[in-house]
Order: sequence, then C-alpha cells, then structure tokens
Amino acid sequence: MLRQNEAGVLSGSEFFFNTIAPHISNLFYYISLCGHYYCDNQYVIDRQYYDSLLLILVEKGAMKFTYHEKEFSAGTGDIVLIDCAYPQRYTADPYAEFYWMHFAGANSFELYTHLTRMHNGPLFRMPNTKKAAAQVRALIRQFATEQIISDAEQSRLIYNSLCYLIPSSRDTGNLLENTPIQQAVQYIHGHLDGDLSLKRLAAEVHLSPSHLIRLFRAELHYSPHEYIIRCRMDRAKYLLKTTNLPIKIIATEVGYGTETSFTGAFTEKIGISPRKFRDMPLG
Repeated sequence: MLRQNEAGVLSGSEFFFNTIAPHISNLFYYISLCGHYYCDNQYVIDRQYYDSLLLILVEKGAMKFTYHEKEFSAGTGDIVLIDCAYPQRYTADPYAEFYWMHFAGANSFELYTHLTRMHNGPLFRMPNTKKAAAQVRALIRQFATEQIISDAEQSRLIYNSLCYLIPSSRDTGNLLENTPIQQAVQYIHGHLDGDLSLKRLAAEVHLSPSHLIRLFRAELHYSPHEYIIRCRMDRAKYLLKTTNLPIKIIATEVGYGTETSFTGAFTEKIGISPRKFRDMPLG
C-alpha cells in the first residue's frame, strides 16, 4: 500500500498524484491529488491556502472541522466540501477512515458555491450522500487499482459526485469495462521502469501499433507515449515525496536511463526540478 509519512496517518492509507495536460482545466473537472486514509487523533491538517476544492467522504468514525470560523463534526457517510482558498482545519475525532480528493477545473468553483448555498454550509449528511459516496469510492478505487481513467471519465465521476448532492439527481451509467486499452493501461502501470515501446505495448494487448494508437486516442485523448509520460511523472512525484531515494535511483524506477534525462523531462512537464518538487509542501 502507498502511505504518506505524516502524523496520525495509519498503515493501509494511500494517496495518488494526477498529472494533467494544461488544456484540461478549461474543459473538464480534474483531480490533482486524492487518497483513502485511516487516521487517529494525531492527524491534524491546519491549512491557510491551497488552490483547489476539497471533498472528504467519511467512511467510518468521525472528523472535526473548522471552516469559515465555524466548527462542526462529520460522521459516517457524511461528505464535506471545502474551498481551500480559505483557512481550514480538520482532524480525526478520535478515529476516521475517509476518502478525499483535491479537485478543480471547468465550473467546479461555481458549482461548489451553488451546493454550499443550497445546503447552508459545507456539510452534507447521510442518507442524502449515498449516491455521491458511491461515485467518490469508484473514482478513487480506479486510481488505487490502476484502472483506465480518461480525463472525460474522471470529470464525469467528479461531476456526478457533486450533482448527487442535489436531491432527485439520477444515475448516469456504469464505469468502463475491461477493454484492450484497459489492459494496456494496467501493463503500463506495472512496467514503468521497463520497455514501454509502442511495439512492446501493442504486442502485449494483441493489437497493431497503429490500431493501439487509434484506440488510445479515442478512449483517453492521449497517445500511448503521452500517457506513459504522465504515469511516469505521477510515480516520480510519489517517490520524491515518500522516499529518500536518490534522484538517480528514482530516474531508473520510472524508466529513464540517466538522472539528467529524467530531470530534464520532469522539469519540462511539471515546471520545476525534481529537487525543488521534493522540498515543496503538498499543501
């Protein structure tokens, strides 16, 4: 399991980065960081600012929040929706299992404002959260099991989660089935340090390279190469934040032959060097 090394975060907890193409923020809702945590009362987040919205689904236990100078508690099945541009504080009380996701994009902040005004605050109570909770679990489970998740599918699940907080919202369909592209994505995630050439990937899913490219673009709106780079960047971010491995070793772990080539690629895609990213707070 992936576990963040911070006070109060217990064994079995996991979190995931999600690197997106620059144009996506104008088209879709997207996750920048998400996770599934098990925490005791040593877990405390006291944040002044972060450029995203935050959704927390309390799976078990309870949590305490301070937001907009008001204190409130959330219990099993409740959902809390926060604009992290404003100071917020939250902790397990005294234990909580919860799903969480930092997200933004498209008109997400406008929808957040509409929802919190409709409900007179950021707390959404059971049983009205059941359908929204199912969408949140499905979304984060796709990250946890390294399933295919296109930008459009990710946006749909986030949007559905929010819309289900409005009474009378209806279901909009099932998740993607196990397609050849799903199999290709699973292979990519399992071999980020190895040969992910187009020829090798096509052979693994029994498609011609040209057919693989067409299907990849149709389902994910990325070429296989673009998707592989995205996955390698996400894995590199995780290793930089959760280990003390030398950057040279991380470069090898994510499929780069030299530290120089990895540093160049990372800086180009993320905008800062791996060393600066390692030192930068998560938020």
